[in-house]
Amino acid sequence: MSIDPPGRPTPIFYGWYLVGVCLLVQAIAAGMSIYLYSILAGEVEREFSSGRAAVMLGLTGSSITTGLLAPKMGAWLDRHSIRIIVAGAALALGSGFVAMSFTPNVWGFVASYALLVAAGTVVLSMLFAPLLLSRWFLRQRGLAIGIAALGTQLGGFLFPPLMTLLIDTFDWRIAVRGMGMFVILVIPLLSWRSIVDRPAVLGLGPDGDRPLHDPAPATAPGTRQPGEFMWILRDRSFWLAGSGIAVMVAMFTTVLSNLAFFATDIGASRDQAAWLISLYALVGMVFSPLIGRCCDRLDIRIVFAALLLTNIMALALFRDAGSYLALSIATALVAVSGGGFMPFWGALIGRLYALQEYGRVMGVMTLFAVGASSLSPVLAGFLFDLTGNYRQLLLLFIVFTTVALLLVPLLRSGPIPATVADNGERPQRELA
Repeated sequence: MSIDPPGRPTPIFYGWYLVGVCLLVQAIAAGMSIYLYSILAGEVEREFSSGRAAVMLGLTGSSITTGLLAPKMGAWLDRHSIRIIVAGAALALGSGFVAMSFTPNVWGFVASYALLVAAGTVVLSMLFAPLLLSRWFLRQRGLAIGIAALGTQLGGFLFPPLMTLLIDTFDWRIAVRGMGMFVILVIPLLSWRSIVDRPAVLGLGPDGDRPLHDPAPATAPGTRQPGEFMWILRDRSFWLAGSGIAVMVAMFTTVLSNLAFFATDIGASRDQAAWLISLYALVGMVFSPLIGRCCDRLDIRIVFAALLLTNIMALALFRDAGSYLALSIATALVAVSGGGFMPFWGALIGRLYALQEYGRVMGVMTLFAVGASSLSPVLAGFLFDLTGNYRQLLLLFIVFTTVALLLVPLLRSGPIPATVADNGERPQRELA
């Protein structure tokens, strides 16, 4: 028996309601911020007659903003109200799209995406759901995060054709303005009425068990241990895991931001390009909970290696795809790994570190991964402008992914022991 926030008994553990909330929030946030970029970039490129490298600067700027904000946002999510932070992030995301609709040139589009949209996306699409669900689930953590990550794929399936329809009916400026207002109104309301930070607030434990211990924040709100991130940076497994995550982030960002261009460059229509993005999302929806469940049951290193190997095969197919059918097959294959990426990443952090440290580790790894991959979209545009194709870029991704695959066996399989540090290094914690 579980209890909902008003105190009314319900037979369903409230954590599963939160899975649904996370799914909806990620569907809206990721569907708009990640999956629409290549469509909007194409409209901006045509309206302002800009080069492809210029419109890709929005993603590079977004990566820099995400990297800079992620550690602080992760620490805040560890210590403060998640629902307040989620509401604030939604205001930033929606305002970015509204501002984008009034841009007089390509640089206004780049700035809106790189600053406001990125500030909202780092919380709504990357940080809050894995952290929140890791507090509510232990035995079924990977499954819960995997189901919630379906939202990312669902948004990617629904929003590209919807945006294409709105652009055809009105124009791209009215379409993004309406999307921005939708985010500003819906996500804060959903967050405020639904999110409960910890199961102990409702007298529950993770997975609906009796509460044995409430993993309260390691430090009081508003305080910061000197050098609190340094122990993370001295951990070898952080760099091993982060390197693989960085390669995957760079590849997914580049593929998604250029997927519409991949299609139109071989003669496909804009509608075909939009449905190619939806195909990526649809396949990802199938594999997100499956890979999440694998993370619960298998050695996390096996899952890591399988995802990287899948990426290598997908990149090889993209490099030689010369028809819409071949491009569709390559897209479906990379979507297998893309669909499982967020549940895998969330489970990886939960497997390697204590729950009380989750937000900070995720934030610092996001800084490293997104920062390391920040130049990949503009590099893709530059190489295309220079050579007229993406073959060299895809070959580079194959090489880097292969190196990351070879490093996976060096990754440890569980949390490092908690230690006492009197000099502001890693404080003593109970490992989850």
